[in-house]
Amino acid sequence: MDNEWVTIPVRKETKNQLEELKKKTGMTYDALIVKGLGLRKSIQYDLSKTVPPETGYLWNENYRVIDSDGIITQVVLHFPKGCKALVYVRVGVAGKDGLHWICPESDFIALDDTTQSYSVYYPVHKGDRIVAEIYNYDQEYEHRIGIIVTVEKFV
Repeated sequence: MDNEWVTIPVRKETKNQLEELKKKTGMTYDALIVKGLGLRKSIQYDLSKTVPPETGYLWNENYRVIDSDGIITQVVLHFPKGCKALVYVRVGVAGKDGLHWICPESDFIALDDTTQSYSVYYPVHKGDRIVAEIYNYDQEYEHRIGIIVTVEKFV
């Protein structure tokens, strides 16, 4: 039966570690064990955009809806040559408990000619939205900013 629950014996130290992880992550014991066993699948969400000069995208204009529970584990941002730190980006999650910025946790990132990978550990739930805000302050050129967010989903 798929929803049958069982009890398994574990050492007290293991139980305490699971309780600490549960508090820290908001995940269930079942989800923590599944994660620990490696029973998950990586999904990448692409929020990349070409942004015309002196324009931008608000968080509610650039998003992807999460289709199952999981954990955001990585955010990759690509700023092409010529951005000259004139294009500002931030990535967050909009869910039942509000909007939370995760990369960076405050303010924006603005770089030039680089790809940056950020390790993140942020639980998400089915129906949450991964969002990105991008503002191009360049008065002459459009820029295509790459934004890839990796979510580990439990299988």
